[in-house]
Amino acid sequence: MAPATPLHAVPTAPRERARTARREALLETAEQVFAERGFAGATMAEIAARGGYSAGNLYNVFESKRALYQELLQARGTRLLEEQLAILRSPAPYSETFDHVIDHLLHFCVQHRAFWVLYVRGVNGQDWSGGPFEGESARLRDELEDESVRRLARAMADGELPEDDPVALATVMLGAFHHHIVRWIQRNGSTEALWESAKGLRRVLRRGLGATR
Repeated sequence: MAPATPLHAVPTAPRERARTARREALLETAEQVFAERGFAGATMAEIAARGGYSAGNLYNVFESKRALYQELLQARGTRLLEEQLAILRSPAPYSETFDHVIDHLLHFCVQHRAFWVLYVRGVNGQDWSGGPFEGESARLRDELEDESVRRLARAMADGELPEDDPVALATVMLGAFHHHIVRWIQRNGSTEALWESAKGLRRVLRRGLGATR
């Protein structure tokens, strides 16, 4: 006979899901406020009010504005990098992987435009960021760069791409799309402009790679 489940354990999962959902909702609200006001201009009071909480309740979740800001950047950056790594590690042909990586990145840009506003400000020293990528996100960024090189090398070994320097190619590709996104944010471009300009960049990169299929 299986042991009875302790009564105190029953509500644990629902409570944890509710706690996670509340935290994510607050991060989404903070993402918008920080993007609109900047780090210095944003207040915990406004973030709490927009999220439907009191400032006191918000401080029960995040100990400070800086802690909230750091978690926001880390959470968004970590999710993006993990999802990109999963795509690169799939067994799909390189041409499909190439398009899937780009499509995912562009969709993420549109879904979390405010995150990119914060990221670009931090990179350019326009706003406090505590470093756009630290800790786990920094490790995943390095892993993404390494995985990009390995994926290119595998495509060359399989005859999908002509032999070349995979490190140089990965550097060009990652740098090109990083610049593409930064410029889109700086110019306050529309969603349509992001996708349209990415068509040309995608075409140029594919030609530069010498993809055969």
